[in-house]
Amino acid sequence: MSFIKWLGLPVLSVGLVAGVAAACPKEQVRIGWEPWAPYSVQENGEYTGIDLDIAKAVLADMGCQVEFVQRPWKRLLLEIEQGKVDMTASASRTDEREKFGYFSLPYRTESVVMFVAAGQSSNYSNISSLKDIAATEFKLGVARGYYYGEEYAALENTAEFADNLQSAGDDATNYKKLAANRLDGILADPFSAAAGLKELGLSDKVEKHSTIYSDNIYFLMSRQSISQAFVESFNQSLQSMKSDGRLQSIIDQYLN
Repeated sequence: MSFIKWLGLPVLSVGLVAGVAAACPKEQVRIGWEPWAPYSVQENGEYTGIDLDIAKAVLADMGCQVEFVQRPWKRLLLEIEQGKVDMTASASRTDEREKFGYFSLPYRTESVVMFVAAGQSSNYSNISSLKDIAATEFKLGVARGYYYGEEYAALENTAEFADNLQSAGDDATNYKKLAANRLDGILADPFSAAAGLKELGLSDKVEKHSTIYSDNIYFLMSRQSISQAFVESFNQSLQSMKSDGRLQSIIDQYLN
């Protein structure tokens, strides 16, 4: 996520007329998502949140019909690789995902924060980075299939660090385990954690320790089911939303 690596595709000048949808390069777009407030949620039958609102706006400009498909994140990545799902949001850019997916222009930034139990930060003053956890007794909760930055990716397959990891299927499980003192710390997006902890009534049980990672976020599209023409059109519409302020307006609606 930290450096912008372009697709190698041209960024086209904006040619969409406001309120007039272009011809969609695909008959229907299957968007994979998992519940992750405030980025992707389902409320009263509506798919909403920062990422889904942006995706809907971009695809509406393109004249595309949309189908939403809910999946756990790890399965979602597999189905994008297989072409069963066309695209998803909130993706970090990695070499592994480049093999099976196209990436859009970046559309927001994201951070990974280490949280510990309330009142415990001072007990972990010796931890300033993830490598400081290796070969200690610190139990770190993570979610399977999530990307936590280059340092984490370099450490996760080393025996000294892997012994500290306890993986779960979602963030909510880790919030509960940390609040119950079954973990020493967890990694999570700060805005998503704030929403999730509030929903579980655990906001006062957890506190921020340190920021581990921060970088750009992209839409990820399947190389099996999405054409380069679609990616070009998507990026054109996304750039238009950046230029006219609509994209930032959606983000501000949720985070400010």
